[in-house]
Parts: sequence; C-alpha cells; structure tokens
Amino acid sequence: MLFKLHKYAGLISGLLLALSGVTGSLLVFHDTLDEWLTPALLSDPDAAPVSLATVLAAADAAVPGKSPRRLNPSRGPGHPHEVRFEARAGAPGPLQVSVTPAGEVRAIRDWGRYPTSWVYRLHYNLLAGTVGHYVVGVGGLLLLFFCLSGLYLWWPRGRRAGRWRRALTLRRDAGRFRFYFDLHRTAGFYLLPVLMVVAFSGVSLVFPGAVRALVGTVLPLDAPPVPPVEPGSRALDVDQVVAVGRHAFPGAVLTRVDLPDAPSDPYRLAFNQPDAPWSNYGATRVWVDQYQGTILATYDPLTASAGNQVMSWQFPLHNGDALGLAGRWLILASGLLPALLFATGFYLWWRKRRPRRRRRRH
Repeated sequence: MLFKLHKYAGLISGLLLALSGVTGSLLVFHDTLDEWLTPALLSDPDAAPVSLATVLAAADAAVPGKSPRRLNPSRGPGHPHEVRFEARAGAPGPLQVSVTPAGEVRAIRDWGRYPTSWVYRLHYNLLAGTVGHYVVGVGGLLLLFFCLSGLYLWWPRGRRAGRWRRALTLRRDAGRFRFYFDLHRTAGFYLLPVLMVVAFSGVSLVFPGAVRALVGTVLPLDAPPVPPVEPGSRALDVDQVVAVGRHAFPGAVLTRVDLPDAPSDPYRLAFNQPDAPWSNYGATRVWVDQYQGTILATYDPLTASAGNQVMSWQFPLHNGDALGLAGRWLILASGLLPALLFATGFYLWWRKRRPRRRRRRH
C-alpha cells in the first residue's frame, strides 16, 4: 500500500516538485546570476563610496512621487545598493532601484519582471499569487512524505548476504531498468538528509505560523519585540541611525535597512555578526528610534531561546547560506534531485506498464 501511494503520488506531483527544485537551484547564487545577466549593475570597485543618505536621495530622485521602503546595502566594492519602493500599478512586486556605491543609478526594475526575480516568483508561488504559494507549501509537505516513505521502502530487509551493499551501490552491468532503479534509490538515500532539511525549511517559510506553533510545543519561543516610537519634529538620516545600530553589535555587517513607513515606526536594521553560522543572512536585528536615535530593542539569534534559533535557521538552511560555499553547492545539487527522482520513477513505471499493455492486446 505504501509503495503504491509513494509511486502514484510521485507521478502526480513529481513535475511540481521538479520545477520547485530546479528553480530553487537557480536561486542559490541569485545575486551573482542577476549581475551576470545584467552587467550594468556592476561598477568600478575602486570608486569612492558615498553615504547611504546620498544613495537614498539618488534613488528617490529617479522615481519621484514614491517613498523608499527598504535599503539593501552593497555586498562589496563594485556591487550595487538596492533601494525598494512600493510596487507600481499592475507590477507583481516592489519597484527596485539599483545604485552604485558611488551614487549612480544603474537600473530601475519591477521585482518579478526581470529574469532572476521571475524565477524567484516561479519558485515561491508558481506565478499564481497566494494560491500558488500554498500549493508550493503543500509540495514541501509531499516532499517530506516522499523522503520518509522512500527511506522505508529502500531499507534492506531479510538476512541475505550483501543486501546493504546492494542497497548502497549503483550497478551498471545489469541492464537499463536495473540501472535506473538503483539510481532512483541510491541518489535519494545519499541526499536524503539535505532534501529533508530543504523540504522542512521550505514548509516553514510558507507556513511560518504553523511551524512556529509546532516548534513552540517542544522548545521555548520568545515573542518578537514591538518597540514604540514617540513621533518627533525631525527624523534622523539613515547614516546616523545605522551608526547608532552598529553600537549594539560592533563588528557586524549591515545587510538590510527597513525604513519607517509611518511617523510612529522605528528603523529596523539587520546585521550579520562575525560569529554567525551563515555568511549573508542578517538574522541579528536592531530597532532604532527615528527621532531620538536611541536603540529601542535588539534581537541576537546567537543567544536567543532554542525555539527562536530553530526558526532563525530555516531561511539560511533553505538557500545554503548557513553552510558556506560548499553548502550552497550541496543545496544546488539537492534541488536537481526531485527532477532526477521523478524522471527515473516515471521511467520505471512506464517500463512496467509496457508488458501489461502487450498482454492486454493479446
């Protein structure tokens, strides 16, 4: 019964999981791929950088009538800053303005309409909005089921000598059918831990509330801070706010600035600490009063409660950032695995059906 469920559920949902996996693999090196496809984003790495306030002013002048919502700082010399604005009418995502570290606007693009962001939309919601987003989440649950049921079906049984060796090796001298059968089993087994991590982290990104509640049943979870802001007469500029935020975590690298949407909102800064187990993801947060320049609250993922740490790990595990360059390549390879498993599984199913059809004809 489990074998039939594994087989037919895989035949039905295999294309969806293959699509999610391949697009996820493309996104592992999202920024590098985007800059390769759009070389105009890159600039002279030796050019003198301007202040973040100047970067925001340049972006603001390029799209008059809109207010900036977020600033993603440059990843390094020659790489652009990204300033996000509210979406234009009919656009699938926010308006993005790419500004060089020297303050030159290089690109104005709608998120979701240039190649890498289009792939991200396809991976995230199948270009189908909220419904597609939930379909992708259900696909993650199915992938978890295939991992567990596949492990059960793979597990060697009986006392025959060499059963474990046969289960762990790929035979190339026993015909095409046997080769694809072994490839399906062994590839799935060896990459099973990575695939389960990717599946669970993907589900947590689609259904964060449900996963957070599940984690909270076994591990302590702290509620996120909601710091109040008393509106003042004159707001500080972004460089002053970032300077204040850096005092909370000296040596940390700024990865994101969420700008206030209203007079009662604080700045929300994201940092990556030197001791953080990921290289780009800014899980460290600082809330700064936009008028007084005081630190209202902080969040340190390295000292947070166990449940919060589990949740903090999900996104960098999903894209491989938590495991360094080797981890990114491993996540890229695991993203191709669902396509391989679907192709080999479909071949095995099709080959078994051919003799049955011949018998029916006769």
